[in-house]
Amino acid sequence: MTIKSLFKNYLNPCRTLLGMTTQDEQSYFEKYACTNYSGEGEIVDLGCWLGSTTIPLAKGLYKNPNPKVQSRKIHAFDQFIWEEWMDDFVKGTQLEGKYKPGKSFLEEFKKRIQPWSASVKIYAGDLCQIGWDGKEIEFLLIDAMKSWELLNAIISKFFPCLIINKSYIVHQDFAHWYTSWIHLIQYRLRKYFKLVHIIPNSTSFIFKYVNEIPKEMLNMNYSASSFSEEEVEYAFEHSINLVSDKFTQARIASAKVMLFIHLDNKARAKYELDKYLTKGLPLVSDLKVVKERLT
Repeated sequence: MTIKSLFKNYLNPCRTLLGMTTQDEQSYFEKYACTNYSGEGEIVDLGCWLGSTTIPLAKGLYKNPNPKVQSRKIHAFDQFIWEEWMDDFVKGTQLEGKYKPGKSFLEEFKKRIQPWSASVKIYAGDLCQIGWDGKEIEFLLIDAMKSWELLNAIISKFFPCLIINKSYIVHQDFAHWYTSWIHLIQYRLRKYFKLVHIIPNSTSFIFKYVNEIPKEMLNMNYSASSFSEEEVEYAFEHSINLVSDKFTQARIASAKVMLFIHLDNKARAKYELDKYLTKGLPLVSDLKVVKERLT
């Protein structure tokens, strides 16, 4: 597949900062870092791209009056390598045509975060190879769980550092059509996380870490084959039931359809699509995307 279409439905010309986040997300991240962050653990930003998650967090951190947070930093992870699909997000901006696929945009990221650079530590490279140094994490923003490989890296390297009853994780792609595996792993780990907030006008769901995850669950190598058909059904039913509005339910349903496209089972994917439409879920953009992939 081309990843060009992966985030196409995130385009929003009204956002404050250039990136794959909405104004509501940016506002939430800044407010959290300013008023809720205690400094007990680190703030980790997985998949920061041009800084539309990093900058709000850094701005909030700067305004936080708690002396305990003054020495803390935003730990920003990304490969910082331009890909063709990114061109869509910079059309009409000063970055249009500036970068070719395979070129580094790290200096652009540094330029954009410059006013808050003292509060940002940059990790450039493959997340699966970089890992984490074992420090406790209080806020884990996940916009990098784009594959099973990345899922396993995040679960094994970052989740062990969460603090019970203190840490929050943000699944920025929870209601995105492509990342089917997020629903499977969050269902498997449902005893250890509690949904506490859904950021409006976004695909971001925020969970609080409430019980310690057994080490054997953190060290498993997960794949689609790790989940029975029954568990898949329960997982997506669980995710859909987390929300009441049909629009978001339809977006989550699209991830289930996409799961079977990932598995090259288009007959089952079509069955799931028809089932959800028959149930009355609206044909939102996410469902349209997966429907196009079936045809």
